[in-house]
Amino acid sequence: MTTPQARRVTRALTPEEQDRLRRYREQIACELPDLAERDRMRKEAREEATLSGELRRAIHASSLSLVTLAEHAGISPLALDEFLTGERTLRSDVLDRLAGSLGYVLQPTK
Repeated sequence: MTTPQARRVTRALTPEEQDRLRRYREQIACELPDLAERDRMRKEAREEATLSGELRRAIHASSLSLVTLAEHAGISPLALDEFLTGERTLRSDVLDRLAGSLGYVLQPTK
């Protein structure tokens, strides 16, 4: 049995569609530098040799969504995103809830 091949259907864009496409491309071009900078910041913060860096790595490796993790920690998704980029620190109780959501258990050494 053969697999059906996808067919590409093309047509000329209407003037309205062309204008909308142009506006979307301009918007993307304006947002791209900021997105690239935030991605650089996120990678740099994730590589920190700190407790926060370890928590960031665990968040990135988690199968839980950022929205779910933020809800578990009692913070907004924006606050969690700013933590991931290193723009914001989090209170210790929030860090505890995040760690617990990710399966971390804090134990004192004897």
